[in-house]
Amino acid sequence: MTKSHASEPFMERLAKQLNGLTDGQRLIANRLLEEPAAAFNSAERLAKEVQVSVPTAVRFAQTLGYAGYGEMRQALVSEAREKRGKQARFLQTPSSAMRTLEEVLRRDVANMESTFRQVNGQTLEDVVGALSKARHRVILGRGISCHMAGVLAYLLTQVGLTSVADQSVDFATQTSQLSAKDLLIAFSFHPYSRETLDAVAYARERHVPILGFTDRLDAPLSRLGNWVFPLSGENLLYSHSLASFMLMANALAVLAASKSAAKNIHRFKEAERISQPLYHSEE
Repeated sequence: MTKSHASEPFMERLAKQLNGLTDGQRLIANRLLEEPAAAFNSAERLAKEVQVSVPTAVRFAQTLGYAGYGEMRQALVSEAREKRGKQARFLQTPSSAMRTLEEVLRRDVANMESTFRQVNGQTLEDVVGALSKARHRVILGRGISCHMAGVLAYLLTQVGLTSVADQSVDFATQTSQLSAKDLLIAFSFHPYSRETLDAVAYARERHVPILGFTDRLDAPLSRLGNWVFPLSGENLLYSHSLASFMLMANALAVLAASKSAAKNIHRFKEAERISQPLYHSEE
């Protein structure tokens, strides 16, 4: 392995290889997503738990780019320790204002780069297609997710894909009006809103296409969405950084707009003409 690949987190490796796993390897992946601590077991014990052969467990690790099962287990132990260390450093900012600004910038750049590495190009194209052909686009989210939902609705509406992120009506009522011709977009970050997840689960039962944004590949929303983008968001605050979300939201809006460039240019000009009396311009 190259040095850069050796340091790649387990979840990023899994995201890249998920579609190419065998049935047996998928059983291992599902087990690790449901219970990450299972990776601390030996290859023999993990294989027995999911009823696959030991060589399948070893090949699973090798498929993700590890030399063997032992290296994968060691990497997961190190990542767990690093995560505990990050939690302990919560709100421990550098000594000066400018150093703090620099650290916020560094983390947000790292978040965007991590998110970028996890995006599959074909999935991105498929999502833009789903956004464009949907009859209605309804966006759900509570807490920080509420703000993300509002921004995405604004950007999509700007490029001609009218979207609704309505907090005045409960999610169940909104979801009950959707069909397979529509698109439900959901944001779900820890701590995960039960209202959001229940609405998404109901939409899935009704065969409503679902686009999800969440914080981890093993988050509850990941098992419900047709397309799910994990957004890295390590932050000095006890919240999820918005940097990765803005990267994806702007990319989706630009891609959607480019599908009908002439029509959108005309729409922008019309909107500017209509709204002109609302603004003050110096003569």
